[in-house]
Amino acid sequence: MYVIAEYLFLENFLINFTILHITRIITKTKVSNKRILIASFLSALYPFALFIPSIRFLTNFFIKIIISIIIVKIAFNSKSIKLYVKQLFGFYLVSFIFAGASIGMYYLLQSNYNLLTKNISIKEFSARYLVLGIGLGGVLIKNIFDYFHEKALKEKELYEVTIYFDNKFSSLTALLDTGNSLTEPLTRLPVFIVEYEIIKNLTPSALRELFEHNNEDNLIEIQSAVENLPEKNIIRIIPFKSIGSKRGILLGFRPDYVEIKKDETYLICSDVIIGIYNGRISSDDHYKGLLSQEILNRGNVDVEKNEI
Repeated sequence: MYVIAEYLFLENFLINFTILHITRIITKTKVSNKRILIASFLSALYPFALFIPSIRFLTNFFIKIIISIIIVKIAFNSKSIKLYVKQLFGFYLVSFIFAGASIGMYYLLQSNYNLLTKNISIKEFSARYLVLGIGLGGVLIKNIFDYFHEKALKEKELYEVTIYFDNKFSSLTALLDTGNSLTEPLTRLPVFIVEYEIIKNLTPSALRELFEHNNEDNLIEIQSAVENLPEKNIIRIIPFKSIGSKRGILLGFRPDYVEIKKDETYLICSDVIIGIYNGRISSDDHYKGLLSQEILNRGNVDVEKNEI
């Protein structure tokens, strides 16, 4: 009996600690391990209520909810109601994912005969299913929250940009890509990467021919296009090591200026090169260009627009 009790306590302690620890991570709560350990210890005692008739009422559904609320309060001791609700929601979410993953692993590893002739029992539901379920649940939680974190980050760093060139303009949504440090070799100006379809109307006709026939990386065709242009220095050749291939070149040009809008702020930047990418930059079409922090740093506040 003592061995079973110790095993039950240790199993529940580790599971509760894992759930609370992951809840702390996904809710970005700063709390000491001591509080997590105390809450895990107390919650590990709860299953023993099943074996004591006088306190078996604690296994009631509503009592379980109350106890989970207390455990989360002990673990995180949040003073903010909003943060506490977020922590409680995270605790339930992680618990349900772990439970679902463990049951899923049980059914996956059972033979078809066992599934048809037996029901799940606590005795048969060994620790290996819990371990596998926690492992699978951890992977699921990480991928789910990484996806939503990346999505939220992208939405947060989106800018409305208008490119002006030769009395024409084109508008698009661009993502601030902090990893984008691409510069044009001759001028050392930062490169604003934009999809060709968005700025087709701004592109010189000789340059459009290259993109329409997918010859934008053909040096012979590029040289021919340059010779046909009245301004020989209008085309910029920008080497790069990403964007769908290990090495390559982007063709670009220097616009008159670009106007960048974020919330109610307008920036004007003329020290920039437009790098033309003949393809889709975003798989979900949320943005059509990639800005760099250097471009924002070079921008000047548009006083007239910001005073409106």
